[in-house]
Amino acid sequence: MPDWLIRAIKTFVQAFFGVLVPEVVTILQRGWPESWASVWAYLAPVVAAALAAAISAVWNILLEKVSK
Repeated sequence: MPDWLIRAIKTFVQAFFGVLVPEVVTILQRGWPESWASVWAYLAPVVAAALAAAISAVWNILLEKVSK
């Protein structure tokens, strides 16, 4: 498995769990949202974590190419 992929997966997991905990607390306090617009507010952290992982992957791929 390439080093950049391992780093991207680690970044995704860190970012995902970093935002998951506050989201779970919000859901437990307020309940599951009733509208799709509200559901997006809960899914946005997953998208943010995926974006962080993509940025990490691109960055590490570029560093790997430059170092060779």
